[in-house]
Amino acid sequence: MTPLVTTFAGITGFALICGLGFYQGRGWDRTLTSAALAALAFGLVGHWWMRLWLASLVNAQRERAQAEMERQQQAQAEAQQAQADEQGNAQEESPTV
Repeated sequence: MTPLVTTFAGITGFALICGLGFYQGRGWDRTLTSAALAALAFGLVGHWWMRLWLASLVNAQRERAQAEMERQQQAQAEAQQAQADEQGNAQEESPTV
């Protein structure tokens, strides 16, 4: 996915700057040079942004999994505590012989 976003960002930068250069009436050489540099800059920024976004998604997924595991452990501990309390209450209520 990162190469796709990098390519798309580069193409977008090239097209944007190329269009602006032709709109302003600049020559082919200056417009194409500026567009090539813009494609490089847009591609690098797109690559950086995509890596940052993917790292954030992975981190969020990891945190969500950790929270779910902690929630399950807490529920299991509460269930064990409730079961122990019930057994304790049952022993107290039974008559001793």
